[in-house]
Amino acid sequence: MIKATFEKIGPIKNAELELGDLTIIAGQNNTGKTYLVYSLYGFLKYINEPAHWHPLREFGEGDSTAEQLNIFAKQLSDNGVLSIPFKQYKRLSEQYVRETSRFFSKELIHNVFSTSKRGFADAQFVLEMDFNGPTDETFIQDIKSLLAPISVSFMENRVVFEREIPKDVPSPEEFIAGELYMYLGRFVSLEAPSVFILSAERFGISLFYKELDFTRNRLVEELQKLSDGTKSFNPFEFITKGSSRYAQPIKDNIDFTRDLARIQAEKSALTLDNHSIRKMMGGYYKADSNDIRFISRRRKDNRFDIPLHLASSSARGLSDMYFYLRHVASPGELLIIDEPESHLSPTNQILMARLLAFCVNAGLKVLVTTHSDYLIKEINNLIMLDNDFEGKEEFLTKHKYTEHERLRPDAVKAYTCEAGTLKTCHIDNTGIDMPVFDDAIDKINQISNELAFRVMPGETQND
Repeated sequence: MIKATFEKIGPIKNAELELGDLTIIAGQNNTGKTYLVYSLYGFLKYINEPAHWHPLREFGEGDSTAEQLNIFAKQLSDNGVLSIPFKQYKRLSEQYVRETSRFFSKELIHNVFSTSKRGFADAQFVLEMDFNGPTDETFIQDIKSLLAPISVSFMENRVVFEREIPKDVPSPEEFIAGELYMYLGRFVSLEAPSVFILSAERFGISLFYKELDFTRNRLVEELQKLSDGTKSFNPFEFITKGSSRYAQPIKDNIDFTRDLARIQAEKSALTLDNHSIRKMMGGYYKADSNDIRFISRRRKDNRFDIPLHLASSSARGLSDMYFYLRHVASPGELLIIDEPESHLSPTNQILMARLLAFCVNAGLKVLVTTHSDYLIKEINNLIMLDNDFEGKEEFLTKHKYTEHERLRPDAVKAYTCEAGTLKTCHIDNTGIDMPVFDDAIDKINQISNELAFRVMPGETQND
């Protein structure tokens, strides 16, 4: 279970979001959906980075996690062995996440949006998550490799530390406390999902990432001129005037696109279906150090092989998802997509819903924001496919569904974002009750029927 609480973040006054295997946030424009997913992305990225596994100096005095670890450090220093019941260690991990959330809200969340602290002065983000504990030898070996001077093992639902610190180490208790904090941060990061995001700005990145590289190279050239004395240059003025403000998810999307030539040499640990993207776009993608190319599936007539920046916006928007699924995705990872239906035809929006279900059934967690009624209606169809009914196999064959596309109702969470909060949508074996779309569709159908009656009154009455 992963549950996030948001307060005073952009237009969001107070909201609670619990993730499912597939999580959907729908709503009108400018209601705060992007604020929610960017905040969650920023925090999950933060706790998964090794540089932030040692926050003792960040929390300071009065932090309950630090105080408890100081007590453990003294016990380990004095006795050479420390044995903690896993239930207690689990509670400590949950406490660590809450306290790290508070620090993130106070000191870091504004960086995710690339803005000043002032705009997020009262922001509060809190994450809660369940901890299952060590389940395999790989996990244990990973932890052991982290703590060279302190050995760790798991015995009968206990976490056991043994001291192996040279006698000449100064302040051994402080040193041990730091190592225990590092271990705790690593433990939390192994249980928390890693995260990948496809922002709404992904459609333009393939157009301008080369220009961003040019700006970066120009800065290097100017700094070199400064170093050899050939030019008077103020680098801070150059950076201030020449740099643009991008939120962290957008920066990360840019870096991903820049690195595609290297990423393409890797292979995802999951067997994921890229045929849906090939079918949607009628082509596939290749990257090298110079360019990203969009290549036709056709072998004869109307074949194309073009730079991605010359392709349609829909082809550009799906390129990073194609490379991610094929080369990067890993089990348990959280994939966040801002408006996956953007620039897609109704037919392709339906195929996108099937692809999202396939990703979930392959082992990914997926979180999307959406304005698409087609996407929701197809997800509802995939939920209904989880039921048993007469002639099911024939139905699947007729409409070209596979068993890998059906969705369990309890695997899906859905919300509407409105009035500064999230409202939970009811889900059962017939799908999601999504009034934000149903009300709009009912209204336009009502208007259409009334207009038809007024424009063609005689024909309507005769009918």
